[in-house]
Amino acid sequence: MPTSQIRITLDGTAIDAALLGRLDRLEVRESDSDPTLAALRFQLSQDPTGRFSLLDEELFAPGQAIAVDVVAPGGLPQRLFDGYTSHLRPHFEPIESNCYLELLAMDAAMLLDAEERVASYPDALDSDAFEEILGRYDIPAVVEPTDARHKQDRQLLMQRETDWQFVRRLARRNGYNCFFEHDDDRDQVVAHFAPPAFDADPQADLTILQGDANLAWIDLQWITAGPVRHLGAAIDPIAKRLVRASGEGRLPALGEAGLEARLEEGLQSVGVEQASALLADPMPLDAAVEAQGAAATDRDRMAIEARGELDPALYRALLRARRPALLKGVGERLSGVYFIRSVRTTVEQGELKQTFLAYRNAIGQAGDEAFGQSAEEVPA
Repeated sequence: MPTSQIRITLDGTAIDAALLGRLDRLEVRESDSDPTLAALRFQLSQDPTGRFSLLDEELFAPGQAIAVDVVAPGGLPQRLFDGYTSHLRPHFEPIESNCYLELLAMDAAMLLDAEERVASYPDALDSDAFEEILGRYDIPAVVEPTDARHKQDRQLLMQRETDWQFVRRLARRNGYNCFFEHDDDRDQVVAHFAPPAFDADPQADLTILQGDANLAWIDLQWITAGPVRHLGAAIDPIAKRLVRASGEGRLPALGEAGLEARLEEGLQSVGVEQASALLADPMPLDAAVEAQGAAATDRDRMAIEARGELDPALYRALLRARRPALLKGVGERLSGVYFIRSVRTTVEQGELKQTFLAYRNAIGQAGDEAFGQSAEEVPA
């Protein structure tokens, strides 16, 4: 495996070439909602005394900080993983060359998920609670304020779970992404709590069946079943009144608007009255129930899904999750902007591959797509 493609650090110190030479396989999975995970497989060898150096020298310790940088052919180094060891998995066979040690690691979500607690957040927004929780771990946070403030004398915001379970629940009900990512400018991990960055500058184009193609394959799915909105109602026990969610989404269309109307019209043409679902136990506050309804509606409307495999040598960069990218070569209706939900990056026997999952809430194009971007033209 070419050592120039990968750099691994333990507790801030790069591992030596001999250990890196034992690395048999690397896999990193990043997502817009799940923890980033890394799996590293090292070859094991036994000395005459029966000791296995990677195991018996305790090179890898519980909770040890580990970071992984990867360079795509023709690209620049990118920090794909920054987290902590979570599992050690030795594998033994009668043939020594088949023995290996698999090291699993997780991002800072592992820290937040280690302890269950009971806590309250009086007079706080959900985003305020997120910032307070991240402050416990001295992790800087990039946060977009949420709408509903939970007054202590009306609807106190309570936690009875781990910090990670709690912040993920807050993120989902507000339609936010919650994740950890290394910030190159700060040179540290930063927590993010905000809606999907649909308006961010797209990454380099994902292309098939055209010049400068970089996809090995891509599968697309257009979901034509409902629902296309979430409705909800709850009784405000203090004001003694009914509060409702309108069922309107908040995310902009990643192409031609009106996909949800086309889906509902198709269902209504065969007898469906309304393609809607109901919120489960929404919070009885105007802003909270509306935010929860909008979040669920936006998820309902991600009706176009794409799964594909990218060749980073042709892409000349690494595709990253949690950002948009332009897809072209799949026709006028399906080409356009997609939001990259998750990416799986593997390096095995020197070969770098990426598979991804993306979605969008539109058919067709908005008309202002800047097709033709290559990795050289997109800021690193």
